[in-house]
Amino acid sequence: MAESPTDPTRNDPPAEAAEDEPQPRVTVEDLGPAQKKLNIEIPPELIRQKIDSSYDDLQGEAVVPGFRRGRAPLRLLEKRFGSDIRKEVKSQVLTEALSKAVEDNDLRIVGDAELDPKPDEIELPDQGPLTFTATIEVVPEVELPDLEGLKVTKTVREIGDDAVEVEIERLGEIYGQFQAVEEPAAGGDYLTVDVRIADKQDQTLNEQSAVQILCPGESRKYKGVVGGVLVEDLGKKLEGVKIGQSVTLSATGPQQHEVEAIREAEIDIHITVHRIERLHKLSAAELVQAGGFETEAELRDQLKDSLQQRDEQQQKREMQEQVTEQLLDKIDMTLPEKLSAQQAQRILSRRRMELMYQGVGEQDIEEQLAELRAASADQAQRDLKLMFILEKVAEQYGVQVNEAEVNGQIAAMAAQQGRRPEKMRQEMARSGQMDQLYLQLRESKAIDALLDKAEVEDVAAEAPAKKKTKKKTTKKSSDKSESDTETKSEEKTTKKKNTKKKTTKKKTTKKKADSD
Repeated sequence: MAESPTDPTRNDPPAEAAEDEPQPRVTVEDLGPAQKKLNIEIPPELIRQKIDSSYDDLQGEAVVPGFRRGRAPLRLLEKRFGSDIRKEVKSQVLTEALSKAVEDNDLRIVGDAELDPKPDEIELPDQGPLTFTATIEVVPEVELPDLEGLKVTKTVREIGDDAVEVEIERLGEIYGQFQAVEEPAAGGDYLTVDVRIADKQDQTLNEQSAVQILCPGESRKYKGVVGGVLVEDLGKKLEGVKIGQSVTLSATGPQQHEVEAIREAEIDIHITVHRIERLHKLSAAELVQAGGFETEAELRDQLKDSLQQRDEQQQKREMQEQVTEQLLDKIDMTLPEKLSAQQAQRILSRRRMELMYQGVGEQDIEEQLAELRAASADQAQRDLKLMFILEKVAEQYGVQVNEAEVNGQIAAMAAQQGRRPEKMRQEMARSGQMDQLYLQLRESKAIDALLDKAEVEDVAAEAPAKKKTKKKTTKKSSDKSESDTETKSEEKTTKKKNTKKKTTKKKTTKKKADSD
């Protein structure tokens, strides 16, 4: 069968039309910012030529009982294969007409076209032209001002013993062992559950089977994520639940949820628990043994070197953020008032990869994505605007990403999570994240191209930076004061220390990572 006519963005160009082949007629309407409507009319002469050509090809190849190859009469072929031929021709003319309309009008489209009528409702007419409309989202026009000589500051910090202590705690959580328990759920436990989101009439809007969710404890203020929805008191609802039990939560769907039916709807979230797992954190002594160090002092020295490397990455991210803020301030752009489902998905995919790129833990990624779904439309518009701006910057500065850079980033992310690079790459390929990783690397390199031309001033981490650091340390102290048996500090440190880690993790946990 021919390819779906709803994806005119695929890479293979349409076959060139014969000189005497009739051409579709197209008119373009503006539907608002970054959106166009294509009115397409395919002449009957073109449809007839395509049908005749298909029958000519079929007649030469078809094997029909009672006739030699290529000798079956046309009327018999029409009777036996007419329906399939018309479906093939319909798909072909729709695809070619859309591709030609996009190319002829120099449209840079985003995502798939929405056809009216829908493709499966369109029938080739016996007489007259075939007419349909296609609504498409396009990349908005971006005019870049002079971006050389942007002013940024680089904050210089000192890595102390308290930061090393926090890192030991974090590594103990990341490389601890989860063990299945028969006890009721407690804060910090991971639950394997089935999730069903329904409206108030109990119509199912979304379902997920055998997914893992965190039962957030006091250290997370009981706030957690289920089904892409941020639930403020999730931990309180899940604490005490047993295997086989179900819990129903009421919530309001976030504004930017990928499932449009969930957006701002009053919903019920039905959760059925199938498994409960509890974390045993590794102590400093266990980390010393697992990493092959001779003494704890050697481990701490290695961690301090790694934290210094991570701080350099943090400095770079802070400078990149300053650049992006200036880009957003300097460049005006008109975007659609309401995000489409495709746009919302692109923003969430972009943010997920950005957080993975920074070394943020999976649970914290899910929580931040849930917050993004629930954020105001202004925040979503900001992210979409930045995405288009950086695409233009990358284009203007000729930024490219090669395979070695992609593999290097996968290796870095795998090391941060204690996983094997090839396994992570396979999972990313299956989930369609490889393209997003490429875009994330390209965006980062585009910002670096501007940083190379920026004026950078070193500043000491004075009052504002110290206040921020103190706030993080205080939170960590309160986490440590919780009972170890409750494990309510699950991955809390990961969120507060979400910068990259390089050789430390690799060395500290080599034996454990290799066993994955």
